[in-house]
Amino acid sequence: MGDIYFNGTALASEKKVKFNGTDMSNVYFNGTKIWTYYSETAQAFTSSSTYTLDPAETSVQYKLSGGGGGGGGASGYTGATAGSAGGDTILKVLAADGSVRQTIATASGGAGGQYGGGNRTGASDFSIPSGWANPPWSSTVSDGGLGAQGSGEDNPSGTGGTAGSTTSGTYTINADGNDHSLQITIGGGGGNGGAGEAGQYAQSGNSGGAWLLYVIS
Repeated sequence: MGDIYFNGTALASEKKVKFNGTDMSNVYFNGTKIWTYYSETAQAFTSSSTYTLDPAETSVQYKLSGGGGGGGGASGYTGATAGSAGGDTILKVLAADGSVRQTIATASGGAGGQYGGGNRTGASDFSIPSGWANPPWSSTVSDGGLGAQGSGEDNPSGTGGTAGSTTSGTYTINADGNDHSLQITIGGGGGNGGAGEAGQYAQSGNSGGAWLLYVIS
């Protein structure tokens, strides 16, 4: 059927429409909404959320990182244990009734640090991929936690937790019209392994992050 024009402007969702010099958010015809302004704007997430898809959107670009693993405790100290793994960051598409239509992508959490092991730092620092934005990726997102400080040969330091993994890609919204929303689950940081020298205990890992850009055709 061709374009619909309002005051000489085609009603494309990404173009602004003005009335008497004022930008319109919606245009109605005989009481029915026929146009809504929409712009492609990226969203950053450091906590879990749900996003309702707009009918104008045809695909979603995504970048995900898992939570960092917790640092391990230093051996020889009461209560010291290994650190726990960071949580997975998961992107799913849901139907209107909340059921999962598809798991789009998963970025795994980092491994927890070993109990003892003598290497306090481990691979704790998350390396932000080129082109990944802040927010959400600050200097700490998805980092693994430091291991606990030991006191020498008899009490070796705990190993640091590893950083969360990454994944990225594009999801094409299903043409059947039943893709209703996106569920973003942010992986939490792994718990620390507890004891070490006073003031230098193992650290928990840091939570992951997600970035989404909703694209219109």
